[in-house]
Amino acid sequence: MNIFPRPINPRPAPRPPQRQVPADFTPGEGDRPRPNLHGTLAALAGIVISGLLMNGALPSTIGRIAAIGTGFSLLVSLGLDFRAGGPRNLIRADVMAILAFYFLTLFEFLFPQPTFDAMIDPRTTHEATLVVLLGFVGLLVGRHFIHVRRQPFAETLTREVPHLWMVVIFWSCFAIGYLHMFAAVNFDISEMVYYFMEPRFTQPWQRGKFGDWKALLVELGLFIYLIPPLAGIMIARRHRYPRVQIFLVCVALAFTAFYGFTSGTRNIFCSYLVTFLIGYAFALSGQRQRELVALCAGSAVVMVFATYFMLEFRSVGFTNYINNRYDPLNKPERTLFVDYNLYAICRLVQVFPHKKPYLGFEIPYTALIRPIPRAMWKGKPEGLSSSIEEALGVEGLTISASFVGEAYMSGGLIAVLVTGLFFGALTGWWNFLASMRNSELGILIYSSGFFASVISMRSLFVFTTALLPTVAALVIGSFAVKHLAAQAVKLVGRRPALRRPPPRPPGRPPR
Repeated sequence: MNIFPRPINPRPAPRPPQRQVPADFTPGEGDRPRPNLHGTLAALAGIVISGLLMNGALPSTIGRIAAIGTGFSLLVSLGLDFRAGGPRNLIRADVMAILAFYFLTLFEFLFPQPTFDAMIDPRTTHEATLVVLLGFVGLLVGRHFIHVRRQPFAETLTREVPHLWMVVIFWSCFAIGYLHMFAAVNFDISEMVYYFMEPRFTQPWQRGKFGDWKALLVELGLFIYLIPPLAGIMIARRHRYPRVQIFLVCVALAFTAFYGFTSGTRNIFCSYLVTFLIGYAFALSGQRQRELVALCAGSAVVMVFATYFMLEFRSVGFTNYINNRYDPLNKPERTLFVDYNLYAICRLVQVFPHKKPYLGFEIPYTALIRPIPRAMWKGKPEGLSSSIEEALGVEGLTISASFVGEAYMSGGLIAVLVTGLFFGALTGWWNFLASMRNSELGILIYSSGFFASVISMRSLFVFTTALLPTVAALVIGSFAVKHLAAQAVKLVGRRPALRRPPPRPPGRPPR
């Protein structure tokens, strides 16, 4: 018999709750995508060389040299990024912004542009192309400015939410986003689809220039931009959802893609495609990389074809185009045309500051106040004192000059560089929200930010408005996480406390 009492082991302290990690998390793949410094230096060197070599008797030749040199430089940078972190390291906000900017300004000059040669002179084209290259420099350098040690909004982005919530969020975004369209056609879906295929700006749900309280309902259409990333997440993790639900999600995604395509607005269709890919890529398991590569390649092909065909029918409507009910004399030339943003920048270089003074802070101020509804601010400024259309001498059209052209109107080359650095730093910071530990809600918030990063390259005036879907997703997500935390506290409080056995008297042998 052991006469020594057995020591009483203290009760082990409870383990702290572990953060839930998605089942698809694969260690060793790298946690956050980030740009490779050597890739950035290589791209900068290529852009500088391209700027030095730009020369030609035709304006399109100057644009082609810049397009080839810049495109090759970006490919080298992407190759080094791929080598450093694999395919997911290419799916970053800064990469999508740079590619969108290249697509809007230089991509079309990889193809013959005889019309462009008759519109502008080589000297002005050379100056404007240097302005564009300076914008690339700002985007590339700015993405390295911010380094964050901890993931922003980590509690919201990484806490798992019930799958039912994702379904509810998806159909809520679908209902709210299309509400103003359904209301305009008395909830007749066939009539709604009919207006999809009519020429632009003829739909009954188009808002007026100045809008009123009813225009607030139109602004809720921004929720449509959350549908593609939500669909990408749910389709990538389709094994977690009923087949019927996945089928309905695919139908809603196809309906949204059809709406974006028939609208003839390529930046909308591109935003749908990009946000879908981002949600799909980060929700996909690490063992399905080939599926991701195939989807990205297919999406690139779809975007190129859409760019060409959407331009042909956007003025006459999809119905008239497929039925050949349009004037063939007004048919665009058989070459790839994006927007001739470089031409708009050329004209702005001619006007500012030689004929008109720089607009200064009027540009960022107008962009900042744009989301404020006029119904809430009667004295809201109607626009710029000198718009791009006035500078180009056109009326009845909306001219795009990319963020570089608008920044040049504000303050010349210095404003272009500062604006490029701003967008580069912002998109670089957004990459820190990416993590393989993100929940499906976190993936949605992260992927929705790509809409703002892509569409802002076309115009910085839409930047603040494009952020609204992301802000809505972040606010709703934070509320959902707090609700889950409160429910967990209540659940723990209802459990009966475990009784601790009474201590054994000292010196008494165990039984």
